[in-house]
Amino acid sequence: MNEYLKVLWELKKQARSYQADFVRSRIALVNEASSRGHISCLSTSGKNMGFWSLTTAGQEFLSTYGGAV
Repeated sequence: MNEYLKVLWELKKQARSYQADFVRSRIALVNEASSRGHISCLSTSGKNMGFWSLTTAGQEFLSTYGGAV
């Protein structure tokens, strides 16, 4: 769980492109976060943004379990 929270925290600090080394080296955790709805590549209008960013659900999860505000 620690590594998962670190991935969410890093994506909160800075959105990462699909091909960023950060994403490539943590692809299993990125896939997990995406499937849980904690990160997304879609804008609020449903268009592909080209990078991963934290969702509201991800922020709430970090706030509850990771101590992030």
